[in-house]
Amino acid sequence: MRFSKLLLYFLFIFLVAAQSSNGQSSISLNNIQNIKVSELSDEQVTQVWKKLQDSGIPEDQAYKLMEQKGLPAGEVQALKDRFTLLGLNKKGSLKTTSKSEKEKIDFSRDADTSVSRPAPTLKTSPTAQNATKLPVFGMDFFSQRTVKFEPNFNAATPKSYVIGPGDELILLVTGLNESSVRSKVTPEGNLQIPYAGIVYVNGYTIEQATAAIRSKMTKIYPGLRNGQTQLNVTLGNTRSIRITIVGEAQTPGTYTLSSLSTVFNALYNSGGPTANGSLRYIELIRNNRVYKTIDFYSFLQYGLMEGNIRLEDQDVLRIPVYRKRVSILGEVKKPAIYELKDGEQLDDLIKYAGGFTDLAYKGIAKVEQINDLERDVKDVPVNLFGNFVPRNGDVVTIGAITNRYANRIVLEGAVYRPGPYELTAGLTLSGLLNLAKGLKPEAYTNRGYIKRTLPDLQKQFISFNPLEIAAGRNDVPLMREDTVVIQEKSTFIAEQTVTVNGHVRTPSKFVYRKGMTLADVIAMAGGFDERAAVHHVEVSRIIKNEQDSVANQLVKTFTVDMTEGSADNVLLEPMDYVYVQRLVNYHTLGNVSVRGEVLFPGDYPVQRRDETAQEFLKRAGGLTPYGSLPNAQVFRNGVRVNLDLTNESTDPKIRETMILLAGDSIFIPRQNVFVEVTGAVNNPQLVNYDGGRFKYYINAAGGVTSHARLKGAYIKYPDGLNRPVRRFLVFRVYPKVKPGSKIIVPEKDPEVKFRLGVGDFASIASALTALIGLIAILKK
Repeated sequence: MRFSKLLLYFLFIFLVAAQSSNGQSSISLNNIQNIKVSELSDEQVTQVWKKLQDSGIPEDQAYKLMEQKGLPAGEVQALKDRFTLLGLNKKGSLKTTSKSEKEKIDFSRDADTSVSRPAPTLKTSPTAQNATKLPVFGMDFFSQRTVKFEPNFNAATPKSYVIGPGDELILLVTGLNESSVRSKVTPEGNLQIPYAGIVYVNGYTIEQATAAIRSKMTKIYPGLRNGQTQLNVTLGNTRSIRITIVGEAQTPGTYTLSSLSTVFNALYNSGGPTANGSLRYIELIRNNRVYKTIDFYSFLQYGLMEGNIRLEDQDVLRIPVYRKRVSILGEVKKPAIYELKDGEQLDDLIKYAGGFTDLAYKGIAKVEQINDLERDVKDVPVNLFGNFVPRNGDVVTIGAITNRYANRIVLEGAVYRPGPYELTAGLTLSGLLNLAKGLKPEAYTNRGYIKRTLPDLQKQFISFNPLEIAAGRNDVPLMREDTVVIQEKSTFIAEQTVTVNGHVRTPSKFVYRKGMTLADVIAMAGGFDERAAVHHVEVSRIIKNEQDSVANQLVKTFTVDMTEGSADNVLLEPMDYVYVQRLVNYHTLGNVSVRGEVLFPGDYPVQRRDETAQEFLKRAGGLTPYGSLPNAQVFRNGVRVNLDLTNESTDPKIRETMILLAGDSIFIPRQNVFVEVTGAVNNPQLVNYDGGRFKYYINAAGGVTSHARLKGAYIKYPDGLNRPVRRFLVFRVYPKVKPGSKIIVPEKDPEVKFRLGVGDFASIASALTALIGLIAILKK
C-alpha cells in the first residue's frame, strides 16, 4: 500500500510538470498516455528525477509502472534518455542509489588534465621537467561543469533527418482542408494514415517521406494536386538509438541516446578521451566501416562543426591512442601539450598555441628531441618554421627577449625632469642636464656621481661637480645603461626635533627650527591643561661633549617658571625634551563605598589622606537602628580587612589602622538575633540566640547525623570571620557563639575510613601518659 502511494505521488509530480509545459487545462492520472517528454524543459526533467529519488522507488520499477498506467513505451524510453543526457542516472546506468549513498558519490569529473608520466630514473633537463606539468590541450573541455552538450529538442525538424521505427510524425493539413494527424512509425517501417492507408517511410529523409505521404493522401485530399491544400510533415517524439563508444574513452560502453544526438553529444556524455586518447583521429564506424574520421581540433581551434555528425542506431565511436604529441612552452599564449597530425610543421604548432607573446624572441625556437640513446637540442631559425616537422615527444621552447636596453640612460635626483632618456650619438652629461631642464634649487651642487657598467661587466663610479658641468667644464661622455644621480641638500641634513610631553593638551614631537623658544613649542602643543604645574616646566638638553673620554653626565636639566611669561626668551636647541609636570595636590584621592544599614549609603570621595572608617560612617549619616557596628565588614581589592570599628581609641597607631584608601568599601550588616545551624544535622534551622554554647545549638537542631564530622565544624560570624572547632589533646574546644552566627557541620568523606595504625596507638599512649603525669603533678 505504501509503495503504491509513493508511485502515485511521483506520477502526480510528473503530470504537474508536464501540465505546466504543455499548457493543457486539466491533466490527471487518466490521460498519462498523452504526456510528451520532448516538450518538457531540462529543469522539469531534473525536478522529476529528484522526486523519484526522494520517493525511494527503484528506477526500473518506476518505468514499468509508468507503462502499466498507460504511458507509451516510447515516452518511457524518451524519459530515460533525457535522464541519461542530463547526467542524472550516471550516463545510462539503471542502478538506483539510495539518498544516503548518493550524497557520498562525487559526480564531478577530475579537472586535472595534465599527463602524469613515470618519474625517470635518469636526470632530465629543467625544460623537460616543466613540459611534464603542462596540460593536454582540449582535455579540460570535457571536464567543465557549466558546458552541456545536449540535442536541441525544440529545433525545427532537419530536412536530412532519416526516419526510423519509433519516430512520431505529425501530419498537418492546411488550406482547403484542415486536419492534424500524429502517427508513429511501426517496427516494420510503416506509417499508418487514417483513410489513406499505410506508407513505408523507414530510411527516408523528411523530404522523401513528405513526398511519399503527399502521394498517398492525394486520394482523400484532392486539393494537394493544385496547391489549394498544403501538407506539412514534422517530427514529433523522436526514437531512441543505441551507440557504442570504445577505445580510450573515460567511460566506454553502450549508450541509449535520442536520435537527434550527434557525435559531440556522445563524446561529452562519455567524459571525453583519457590521457592517452586522441582528439585528432576519432573514428565514426557505421555498418562495419569507418564512415568518418573526426578532428576535434577544428572545433576547439576554429569553432567548426563539420565533424558534429548526427548519429544513427548501432553507430560505433572509437577513440584511438594518440600518435604524436608535442609540448610547447615559454613565450606563447597557450603553453600546453598539442597533438599533431602527420605533416604538420612547427608553425602549425605555434598557431595552435595562440601565437607568440609580446616578449617572445621570434628568431629561434629551441627543440629538445629524444633519439635512441639520449636527448638532442636543435635551434630552429624562423625561416625554417614552415619546414620543420616535430617528432613525438618533442619539447619546443620559445624564449624571451633580453631584459636590457640598447640605448637607455637614467637620470635621478634633483633635476626638473628625471627619468630614462635616449642615448644619442655624442650625448654628454651637460647635454643630459639640458634635456632635464637643469638643476633644481635644492640640488646639492658640490658633487654628483655616475654609476656605470663597462662592457666587461665591471662596475665603475664617476663623480663630478654639477656646477662645473652646467658651466660646460669637465664634461663627461655618457655610455649605455649609465645612471646619473644628482642628490638633494636635505640628504646631508639630519632631521632635528623638539619633544613636548606631560600635561599639555597635545603632546607632540616638532621639527626644530632656529629661533624656536619654549613658549613657542608650548603653544604648538595646544597650551597647558588644567593640571599643569606652570611654575615647574622641566627642559632636558643633551650635552655636546666632544672629549674622547667617557663623561658621567650626558644630559643637563633645568626648570623654568612660566607664570610670568619668562619663557619668551628661553631658546631651545635640537633634541631638547620639554616635560610639563603635574600640580602636586591637583588630583582626586578616589572614593570609598559605604553600604548596608546606614542612613545615606553611597560612594563618598576621600577628602583627606588620613580619613578613617568612622569618619566615613558619620558622613553617611551613621547607622540605622537595625545596623550592627560590631559586625561591620571592610573590604580592600575584594579582600576582607579585619577592622574593629567599635574601637574609638585616640592612639595614633590604632587610628592609622582605621584609615581607608580609595576603592575600599564598608558594609554594615543588619542585626540578627538568630543562630543558623546547617550541614550534617538532623534538623537544620534558625535557633533564637540566648547565650548558649556550641553544643546547645547543635542539640537544638536535632543533633548531628551519622555521617557528620563534628571535629570539622566551624562558626561563620556575621563580621565575616570564621572560627573552627579546635582540639586540645583528646578534648574538643568549641568556639563561642554570637548573635547572627552560622554553625556549619560538614559530612564525612565516604572514601576516608577510620583506621588506627601502630603509630596512632603510640600517639594516644603518649598523650595519656602526659595527661596522667600532669594530674599527678597537680595533686602534689
